[in-house]
Amino acid sequence: MNLCELPHPIIQADLNLSRFALTGISSGISKKVYAVTGEDGHKTILYIWQKPFLGLTEARTEGLHYLHAEGFEYFCYNTQLLSDAGIRVPKIIKTGHFSGDGNFDYAYVECFDGVSLQEYLQYGNVKDITARLAVELNKFYACRRDYYGPPLLTAPYSKTCQLLCYEHAVEELEIACSLDGDANRLKNLVLQQLNHFMVFFACQAKPFSYALIHGEATPAHAWLLADGTIGFIDIEGIKFFDIEFEYALLDMMYDYLRISKPKSYDRHKLLFYKLYHRICWLSVAVDYLRNVDAANKFFIQLRRMTLRDLARGDR
Repeated sequence: MNLCELPHPIIQADLNLSRFALTGISSGISKKVYAVTGEDGHKTILYIWQKPFLGLTEARTEGLHYLHAEGFEYFCYNTQLLSDAGIRVPKIIKTGHFSGDGNFDYAYVECFDGVSLQEYLQYGNVKDITARLAVELNKFYACRRDYYGPPLLTAPYSKTCQLLCYEHAVEELEIACSLDGDANRLKNLVLQQLNHFMVFFACQAKPFSYALIHGEATPAHAWLLADGTIGFIDIEGIKFFDIEFEYALLDMMYDYLRISKPKSYDRHKLLFYKLYHRICWLSVAVDYLRNVDAANKFFIQLRRMTLRDLARGDR
């Protein structure tokens, strides 16, 4: 990652530090993340909402912000909302806006004392955390609203959850097929599956309410804290939505954890959202391999896995 865009004197003044070490943690799609370590060893996380230029193809599906919200304003709002609901998220220490050589919002937040589940699952006993993870996720799901979308957005959207995801999936599939010959050979099969689901959903009634979901509760975004509780990061994209959207992801990421689903979940929606997630994964994988780094091992493996799963059909 490049040197931090926020000048060091500002960091010193904001955190009242005479000296510190700055380490890049990640450079995601919508923000950059750094660890600021003081002379006493205390760490603070710095978020900078400045999109890195990766050369990736941007989706332009109408209404996409109802599906994938991002940015500083959502972060601040969602942090307060989840804290009020008893869900552990990093505490905000200070926020600011930089208008010098660049223009971005930033925030200093608590550095969790613990390990991500991505790290924990490499050596820990999965049975020790299954129940705790389910309890914390159920705190999300207990919050409900009669229309879907990010909590900050208070106007209902005209399309159904499934139609919005369908249109986004078709666009992402087009991107993947334009960049990858193997993906293109699966195009008709995948479109048939998507269309089959949409015919089925056309006969369904609109839900009475939608559960609040994390939306991306992957092992990298869920943390086992030192006090034994589970905390969550990357909460800009939380939304009220079909709960099956979340359970589809959990099934694929935590299949060995046996996360208990609510008795009322819709199996067709679960399979549809699994298909949706795989299409999006394939699109970002082939896009990254074509336009950023053809030798990236993570995206090589992700591409191979999603092509295999899409070829197998509903699972």
